[in-house]
Amino acid sequence: MHSTEPYFRISLHEDHCEVHSVAGGFWSVETITEYFDAVNEAALPLVKARKPIYALVDFSDFVTQDRATGEAIRDHLLLSQQFGLKRIAIVAGSALVKLQYRRLSQGLEVEYFEDKNEAANWLREAARSAA
Repeated sequence: MHSTEPYFRISLHEDHCEVHSVAGGFWSVETITEYFDAVNEAALPLVKARKPIYALVDFSDFVTQDRATGEAIRDHLLLSQQFGLKRIAIVAGSALVKLQYRRLSQGLEVEYFEDKNEAANWLREAARSAA
Protein backbone atom coordinates (compact mmCIF):
# COMPACT_ATOMS: atom_id res chain seq x y z
CA MET A 1 0.00 0.00 0.00
CA HIS A 2 1.41 3.36 -1.01
CA SER A 3 0.97 6.61 0.86
CA THR A 4 -1.18 9.26 -0.77
CA GLU A 5 0.95 12.08 0.69
CA PRO A 6 2.52 13.88 -2.30
CA TYR A 7 6.31 13.97 -2.55
CA PHE A 8 8.96 14.46 -5.22
CA ARG A 9 12.71 14.47 -5.85
CA ILE A 10 14.32 15.97 -8.95
CA SER A 11 17.81 15.85 -10.38
CA LEU A 12 19.44 17.23 -13.51
CA HIS A 13 21.81 15.02 -15.52
CA GLU A 14 23.14 17.77 -17.73
CA ASP A 15 25.65 15.57 -19.57
CA HIS A 16 22.70 13.57 -20.98
CA CYS A 17 20.24 16.52 -21.18
CA GLU A 18 18.00 14.65 -18.75
CA VAL A 19 15.75 15.72 -15.92
CA HIS A 20 14.97 12.82 -13.60
CA SER A 21 12.17 12.96 -11.10
CA VAL A 22 10.48 10.69 -8.62
CA ALA A 23 6.92 11.68 -7.75
CA GLY A 24 4.41 9.88 -5.62
CA GLY A 25 1.10 10.28 -3.89
CA PHE A 26 -2.11 12.09 -4.71
CA TRP A 27 -1.79 15.71 -5.83
CA SER A 28 -4.10 18.68 -6.12
CA VAL A 29 -3.73 21.41 -8.73
CA GLU A 30 -2.21 23.62 -6.03
CA THR A 31 0.31 21.09 -4.71
CA ILE A 32 1.45 19.86 -8.13
CA THR A 33 2.48 23.41 -9.06
CA GLU A 34 5.40 23.08 -6.62
CA TYR A 35 6.52 19.96 -8.49
CA PHE A 36 6.21 21.71 -11.88
CA ASP A 37 8.22 24.69 -10.58
CA ALA A 38 11.00 22.36 -9.39
CA VAL A 39 11.05 20.50 -12.72
CA ASN A 40 11.22 23.81 -14.60
CA GLU A 41 14.05 25.05 -12.38
CA ALA A 42 16.03 21.83 -12.91
CA ALA A 43 15.57 22.07 -16.70
CA LEU A 44 16.52 25.76 -16.87
CA PRO A 45 20.21 25.18 -17.76
CA LEU A 46 19.10 23.05 -20.72
CA VAL A 47 16.53 25.64 -21.81
CA LYS A 48 19.09 28.46 -21.59
CA ALA A 49 21.58 26.42 -23.63
CA ARG A 50 18.82 25.58 -26.14
CA LYS A 51 19.45 21.87 -25.67
CA PRO A 52 16.81 19.17 -26.00
CA ILE A 53 15.23 17.91 -22.80
CA TYR A 54 14.69 14.25 -22.03
CA ALA A 55 12.70 13.33 -18.93
CA LEU A 56 12.78 10.20 -16.82
CA VAL A 57 9.91 10.11 -14.34
CA ASP A 58 9.49 7.44 -11.69
CA PHE A 59 5.79 7.20 -10.92
CA SER A 60 6.07 3.93 -8.96
CA ASP A 61 4.24 5.49 -5.99
CA PHE A 62 2.07 7.88 -8.02
CA VAL A 63 -1.67 7.27 -7.82
CA THR A 64 -4.35 8.09 -10.36
CA GLN A 65 -5.07 11.83 -10.14
CA ASP A 66 -8.37 13.72 -10.30
CA ARG A 67 -9.45 15.38 -13.56
CA ALA A 68 -8.28 18.90 -12.64
CA THR A 69 -4.81 17.69 -11.66
CA GLY A 70 -4.65 15.57 -14.80
CA GLU A 71 -5.45 18.62 -16.91
CA ALA A 72 -2.70 20.57 -15.11
CA ILE A 73 -0.25 17.76 -15.95
CA ARG A 74 -1.35 17.86 -19.60
CA ASP A 75 -0.92 21.66 -19.73
CA HIS A 76 2.58 21.38 -18.25
CA LEU A 77 3.54 18.72 -20.79
CA LEU A 78 2.33 20.89 -23.68
CA LEU A 79 4.22 23.92 -22.38
CA SER A 80 7.35 21.83 -21.79
CA GLN A 81 7.44 20.87 -25.47
CA GLN A 82 7.77 24.54 -26.36
CA PHE A 83 10.93 24.68 -24.22
CA GLY A 84 12.58 21.60 -25.71
CA LEU A 85 11.00 18.50 -24.17
CA LYS A 86 11.61 15.70 -26.67
CA ARG A 87 11.01 12.39 -24.96
CA ILE A 88 9.66 11.05 -21.67
CA ALA A 89 10.42 7.68 -20.09
CA ILE A 90 7.95 6.71 -17.39
CA VAL A 91 8.61 4.11 -14.73
CA ALA A 92 5.15 3.26 -13.46
CA GLY A 93 3.90 0.58 -11.15
CA SER A 94 0.15 1.00 -11.54
CA ALA A 95 -1.73 0.10 -14.71
CA LEU A 96 -4.22 2.89 -13.94
CA VAL A 97 -1.45 5.49 -13.73
CA LYS A 98 -0.11 4.27 -17.10
CA LEU A 99 -3.57 4.57 -18.64
CA GLN A 100 -4.11 8.07 -17.27
CA TYR A 101 -0.66 9.29 -18.33
CA ARG A 102 -1.11 7.77 -21.80
CA ARG A 103 -4.27 9.85 -22.19
CA LEU A 104 -2.62 13.02 -20.85
CA SER A 105 0.51 12.69 -22.98
CA GLN A 106 -1.07 12.03 -26.38
CA GLY A 107 1.09 13.54 -29.09
CA LEU A 108 4.31 13.21 -27.08
CA GLU A 109 6.99 10.56 -27.44
CA VAL A 110 6.45 8.60 -24.22
CA GLU A 111 7.43 5.06 -23.33
CA TYR A 112 6.68 3.03 -20.20
CA PHE A 113 9.15 0.88 -18.32
CA GLU A 114 9.43 -1.32 -15.26
CA ASP A 115 13.14 -0.61 -14.85
CA LYS A 116 14.92 2.77 -14.51
CA ASN A 117 18.02 1.59 -16.36
CA GLU A 118 15.97 0.50 -19.37
CA ALA A 119 14.17 3.85 -19.28
CA ALA A 120 17.46 5.79 -19.22
CA ASN A 121 18.87 3.69 -22.08
CA TRP A 122 15.79 4.45 -24.20
CA LEU A 123 16.23 8.19 -23.58
CA ARG A 124 19.92 8.06 -24.42
CA GLU A 125 19.29 6.19 -27.67
CA ALA A 126 17.21 9.17 -28.81
CA ALA A 127 19.90 11.62 -27.75
CA ARG A 128 22.58 9.68 -29.65
CA SER A 129 20.53 9.50 -32.83
CA ALA A 130 19.69 13.23 -32.60
CA ALA A 131 23.38 14.16 -32.32
